[in-house]
Amino acid sequence: MSIEEVKKVVKDAPYMSFEQASNIRKFIHDNDVKDVLELGFRHGVSTCYMADCLRDLASEGRIVTIDLKSAEKIKPDIQYFLAQLGLRDLVDIYYEDTSYNWRLMKMIEEDPTPRFDMCYLDGAHNWYTDGFAFFLVDRLLRPGGWIIFDDIDWTYSSSPALREAEFVSKMPIEEQTTPQVRKVFELLVMNQPGYGSFSIQGQWAYAQKLYNSEHK
Repeated sequence: MSIEEVKKVVKDAPYMSFEQASNIRKFIHDNDVKDVLELGFRHGVSTCYMADCLRDLASEGRIVTIDLKSAEKIKPDIQYFLAQLGLRDLVDIYYEDTSYNWRLMKMIEEDPTPRFDMCYLDGAHNWYTDGFAFFLVDRLLRPGGWIIFDDIDWTYSSSPALREAEFVSKMPIEEQTTPQVRKVFELLVMNQPGYGSFSIQGQWAYAQKLYNSEHK
């Protein structure tokens, strides 16, 4: 299936643009990505584009994708889109009560073996959740694997959907206006032993796991 055919199904549902889909497809091809961990899927648009790419490669890879239980109530939802595209068998979907970090904990507890070639992180967008998520992802990412952070400059104060929310109004102004994903990337990821190939392209920040730091 072509990327254009996926676009016909997902149409303009958020949150991955056609340009981003083209970029992620090229990235998966160029870096021989097979197994993908996705943190935050909402409608499942990004999931569909990545799953279609894996099917196109015939790599026997899979996507594990995690979001909050509230994503179950969204229409159209991830289950609908995947079914329409015949991609459901390539994706393991998890819905969590509070955070994908709890599911990551369970995954490490069940089997700490690194198993993913790429993590696409488009979730909480805050220091508290995604800062910790990075260290959990690190345990599950194979050497040579990549982590991509979306919305590197997103802030609560600039979000049309959240800036008026009550929980945001209770935050210190600094937390409302700071691009917290960028803080995670610059202060944690770029200073983590065993990571390199750092780059920021548009609203995506890339980092490659070069080796397991504890074994260096």
